[in-house]
Amino acid sequence: MLNLRMAKSIMEQEEGMNHLWIQLLPTEFSAIEKAEVSIKLPNGLYRAPNLNGYEESESNDIFINLSHDKDVLLELYTQTAVDFDEACVIVTLSFKVTENRWKEFSKDVTVRFVTEEEMEEIVELDQQVIERVIELRNPAVGVPNSDDLVILRPRTYELRNNEYAYLEQKYRVDY
Repeated sequence: MLNLRMAKSIMEQEEGMNHLWIQLLPTEFSAIEKAEVSIKLPNGLYRAPNLNGYEESESNDIFINLSHDKDVLLELYTQTAVDFDEACVIVTLSFKVTENRWKEFSKDVTVRFVTEEEMEEIVELDQQVIERVIELRNPAVGVPNSDDLVILRPRTYELRNNEYAYLEQKYRVDY
């Protein structure tokens, strides 16, 4: 039902970041359309909103449409140093079987935490997860030679000479 993959095999204890790729196996959900994904994180580990752009509830459940949504990608991070070596992230997929009956599937993945020095020595990367992160952050990467691409030109500013021109020259940031 669920396949969980981490971008890095380990994560820094303090100010660490990693990505969790939740893959939904499509053959299992042929008759189901709508589902919810909830993620239970240990204390000290946080997550950003999903990178897919799916709607989320106030309790951070992610709403997905299984007829076309096949994965969820999350950025996990620590803000302050965690005081444990590993922790378990539990992912639960819930969907309605009948009008009053829900079915749930849960799977967990272990996140190992190390110091910054250890991070450089033993980290292993999952290239497929990294490629998926890049694809979601830059949708144009997966669509070569598309006629639908819109190229945005940077703004051009007209330089004016007035009493506040010195402020514009001092504080303007050109992108």
